[in-house]
Amino acid sequence: MHNVVMTELADLVPAASATAPTLVEGIQTSLRSAILKGSLPPGFRLREIPLAAHFGVSTTPIREAIRHLEHEGLVKIYPRRGAEVVAISSAEIDHLYEVRTVLECHAIRKAAESAPDEAALEPARKVVRAQERSSRQTRRRPALVDADFHREMMMLAGNPLIAELVERATRQIESVQARSDRAVVDGLAHAIEAHGAILAAVEQGDPDRAEDLMRKHLAWAQDAVLQSVRAVKDASSAE
Repeated sequence: MHNVVMTELADLVPAASATAPTLVEGIQTSLRSAILKGSLPPGFRLREIPLAAHFGVSTTPIREAIRHLEHEGLVKIYPRRGAEVVAISSAEIDHLYEVRTVLECHAIRKAAESAPDEAALEPARKVVRAQERSSRQTRRRPALVDADFHREMMMLAGNPLIAELVERATRQIESVQARSDRAVVDGLAHAIEAHGAILAAVEQGDPDRAEDLMRKHLAWAQDAVLQSVRAVKDASSAE
């Protein structure tokens, strides 16, 4: 049984990054990546001993990494049952987008009002260009490129606490998108157009337009994610 679990983990979880600042952060990054890619599905139990053997460490850094993932909203720790990858319901998706809409609309307004210079805008431009390349080539992992754009825009607002709260909500949504990117892939052209328009409004120092575009874009994204969740549920019911 132990060997079976180890084989599963070797297939599902990448090795800890050697470039991470600490051992715990390397393990946390590895587990987060597996969750966001959908390799570790909702309900998957994160057993400390097999994970420790997989990473070649004691259970202490495993336990700490799992606690950090719980703080991010990707894992839930249950008394006497251990940790599991969270399953997010449609209602919870609505709640996450409600939080994102309040925070991101406020942040994008602040970004437009701050009149960022060319150097500050360049990271967001790079993400938009990467998303355009993604649409022309493999269209691989568009949801993650979409999230990168929102992260860069939150940085322009200059409030690290808002960026942190949005990041937590975004990662939980990414874990849902990983199970079915179809709705987001099908709407990739819409996302690219929306991102370009939002960035232009910030460049032009138009906070009203930037906020309106962000609100509409998040409403579209929420609908797309809910469609993908329903599609997965319908497919599972049909089996």
